[in-house]
Amino acid sequence: MRALAAVSLAVVLTACGSHAAEPTPTNLHTATLLTQTRTPAPTSVGNTPEIFSGSATVEIGDRFFIPPQLIVTTGTTVTWVNRGQEEHTATAREGPFGSSSLAFGASYKFTFTKPGVYQYFCMNHGDMRGQIEVR
Repeated sequence: MRALAAVSLAVVLTACGSHAAEPTPTNLHTATLLTQTRTPAPTSVGNTPEIFSGSATVEIGDRFFIPPQLIVTTGTTVTWVNRGQEEHTATAREGPFGSSSLAFGASYKFTFTKPGVYQYFCMNHGDMRGQIEVR
């Protein structure tokens, strides 16, 4: 009887013990996990694009902006919010705005007062690009 109990215990321990706790990443922010798994939406083709008025938000992820292109009306304030693990900026290529390096959760606001197309990028990651069209 004792031998049977020992074998049963060994089977239970082997079955339960083989699934050690998965290591969990430290220093990851919940919001980052949400935004990093979301694929940036492609620009619409054949559809009327949404035009924002008053305010609009661009989320910054690690290596992308969501949305990458935005259309707003004159006088609209755009807020960039960093949801990535790394520090990022929103800096106009040739234009009137540029944030400092933004840590996770930090934001930067700019009000567009003149019509035009404003291309911007992250100074820390030059391959991150976005565009604001002001109508």
